[in-house]
Amino acid sequence: MSSGKDLRTYNRADCAVFRKTAEAFGGLSNMAPGFSVRINGVRILTVEALYQACRFPHLPEVQRKIIEQTSPMTAKMVGKPYRGDSRPDWDRVRVKIMRWVLRLKLAMHWTQFSALLLSTGDMSIVEDSRKDDFWGAMPTDAATLVGMNVLGRLLMELREEIKQGAELRRVEPPAIPDFLLFDEVMGVVDFSNDKSKPYAVDVASTHLAVDDFSMSLFPGLNPDTSSFSVTAGGHDVTRAENQSLTANLKPYSDCKESGLPWLGECPEHWSLRRTKTLFVERVKKGFPKEPLLAATQTKGVVRKEDYGTRTVTAQKDLHLLKLVEPGDYVISLRSFQGGIEFAHYRGIISPAYTVLQPGADASSGYYTHFFKSRPFIDSLSLFVTGIREGQNIDYERMSRAEMPLPPIDEQVAIVRFLAHANQKIDGFIRTKRKLIALLNEQKQAIIHRAVTRGLHPDTPLKPSGIPWLGEIPSHWGVVRNMALFTHRVEPGIARLPVLQVSLRSGITAEELDQFGRPKRLIADATKYKRIYKNDVAYNTMRMWQGAAGVSYSDGLVSPAYVVLKPRKTTCPEFYDFIFHTEVYKQQVNRQSTGIVSDRNRLYWDSFKQMPNLSPPRAEQEEIVSFIANRTTHLNVAIVRTEREIALMQEYRTRLTADIVTGKLDVREAVMNLPDLPPNTMPESIAEEALEEIECEES
Repeated sequence: MSSGKDLRTYNRADCAVFRKTAEAFGGLSNMAPGFSVRINGVRILTVEALYQACRFPHLPEVQRKIIEQTSPMTAKMVGKPYRGDSRPDWDRVRVKIMRWVLRLKLAMHWTQFSALLLSTGDMSIVEDSRKDDFWGAMPTDAATLVGMNVLGRLLMELREEIKQGAELRRVEPPAIPDFLLFDEVMGVVDFSNDKSKPYAVDVASTHLAVDDFSMSLFPGLNPDTSSFSVTAGGHDVTRAENQSLTANLKPYSDCKESGLPWLGECPEHWSLRRTKTLFVERVKKGFPKEPLLAATQTKGVVRKEDYGTRTVTAQKDLHLLKLVEPGDYVISLRSFQGGIEFAHYRGIISPAYTVLQPGADASSGYYTHFFKSRPFIDSLSLFVTGIREGQNIDYERMSRAEMPLPPIDEQVAIVRFLAHANQKIDGFIRTKRKLIALLNEQKQAIIHRAVTRGLHPDTPLKPSGIPWLGEIPSHWGVVRNMALFTHRVEPGIARLPVLQVSLRSGITAEELDQFGRPKRLIADATKYKRIYKNDVAYNTMRMWQGAAGVSYSDGLVSPAYVVLKPRKTTCPEFYDFIFHTEVYKQQVNRQSTGIVSDRNRLYWDSFKQMPNLSPPRAEQEEIVSFIANRTTHLNVAIVRTEREIALMQEYRTRLTADIVTGKLDVREAVMNLPDLPPNTMPESIAEEALEEIECEES
């Protein structure tokens, strides 16, 4: 509890109180989504993540772990194990840093955030906190909150400056020594010359930008265009070229209320038609010799054979599967999360799916984009039946719902415009992915050399006796994994965070699943496995891909994981590096067992017998430190590049939504666009990350 002299008492009824981000004043919270910020060319999803990263200017790797989290609460938790190593003056500078991040939030989201602040009038702004009476105030009863409420007071300070007409769109970093992000001094953000832009940050260090539109396409996400250079199809897509594509996009002049809450206004000349008048349900069975299809959320409906062993293949009753024709649309068991999928091929698919044949008014390809737009996906919640994993779309109800129907020539214009836009965006993303692959290759080369040969090139070598290891330093040993780790099998206990192992981030505490929903947790904590700080855990089914990591906090993990307790001579971070080398992942793959190769599992009994290197503990720690120092710049570059890709993907999502829902008129913009060659699958499936594909056994 804070000292009594600093505490203030607030009557809840007289205050603008916020606690949950979905509540009336929830956008005032540092955890609120939709208020991403960009500093030094790095996009950060919430100001909470930025604030937490500021604790560790001397630990860029910790900053990277915090910033790459998709959940603000997870970003906060990731930094907890390192708080003992916070900058030494943290308690003295934290309020200055909080004032700075709030000003960034306002500068980059001027229209939205200033309106929210002004909507509080003259009320006291108070964060309702259950355990923090410094930044917020704690309830003492149903009507009273008591605390220092420093966050609320900073927000009120900002509100008063807005009322007085202060210029708040140029944000200087606070006068704090070593105020760094990824070893770079925090820069100035300046919007003072153009208050119309909701988000325009100097991104010269990332060479990424997206064109400005005549209206706000992407509130809170439009970056500056001063340095835009995207490679697509072997040539540079410059700012001038992009402007030629988007300069004529404007809102429709005449609009009407659609009567659909999720759609809002639409162009006056667009029709609204019931789904069943645009599509006919196709229920044809008895085609067992047709190829099996899979419904994917990134590639539409494609042949299963293109995914090899990534899906479960139906082995019997193929005559019961439904026929799909090219150009059909398929409602899968996950469509309520990712939209309705377009079919690229003829084949058969699960009888649990709904197959829709488009009529003449819906055959232009417009609905391929519309069905994947965020407003439409959100609307599908109106037709969902079941709970949690049993959710499905009730097509009978959906068929009676109305959808927008542009004139057919306008549908064609929309499809043509988006084809050109997507070509450029896809080219940009491909180029950035290649860059990430090269950076990872450099990183892996450093790691592989260090963990297999040590740091001293003059060290004598000896044969390891293991073909895939080759020669190793003469003073190193070769042991089985059981000599390095013991198998920890303890039931979980309540109140510990549930952790997960991911391919990219190691062990994290993600609160949301890949679709942004709260994760479904097992009610009985004892069904989880207990993991302790500095333990190693791996996903039995994905260890061959590198799904392993060191836990930096106590917690709970899936019962499908293996938890490894390091012995005294074992530095867990050293072996985490080894587990992520390509040569070791290949050995894991050989030792994994199962019916389907992509679903093979590595259990403890097999893992413990696998050979591994055994340098002295002190040398393991020296190598870990060396790798961290030598790869920091590579990790920073990878994170920045991934952020660029994420920003461009979000830009695509918003652009598509604004066009297919009638918020932007493309008719003039497409008049001078050249024809594109037909290409049903513009990117190789092999370039995509592994995804979970639905293909039910009949």
